[in-house]
Amino acid sequence: MQEKIFELIVNILNEMQEKKEFKEIDINKYTSEGYTRAEINTAFAWIFSKIESSELIYNEKGKKTKSLKTPRAPRSHRVYHKFEKNLFTKEALGYLIQLKELGIISDLDEESIIDKLISAGYKDIGIDEIKMIASTMVFLSDDPDNKINRLILQNNDTIN
Repeated sequence: MQEKIFELIVNILNEMQEKKEFKEIDINKYTSEGYTRAEINTAFAWIFSKIESSELIYNEKGKKTKSLKTPRAPRSHRVYHKFEKNLFTKEALGYLIQLKELGIISDLDEESIIDKLISAGYKDIGIDEIKMIASTMVFLSDDPDNKINRLILQNNDTIN
């Protein structure tokens, strides 16, 4: 279930990046794609918790969402070693960059994901492998301030 929620978070943030506000996001589209109300609510709860804690989530490159207080600081981009480029598909590396740009993972998380996948002996690493590790990192964080760890929604629960 956590990987489906992770997919939803990425999809919703991509919609926000296209200059959509929360109220413009069509939840029915996601239910018709097979996501449950609980998965949709949990994805929105994660996004709201990040915004509430003023963490970086952007709807446009270099611009913050209206609810964030601090502007985005200029960042450098990691250059992948030839060894890494040979282990990861181009789509997977692009997806990893996308997760960073959307504010879902940090630079340190990116390094950790790469290290875990290489250490586990994966070859020809694709998007599914990254989703598996990244979703686990996001939802099973040891950070006591990570509210999503304590958030469990039932199928009929909603976020107001």
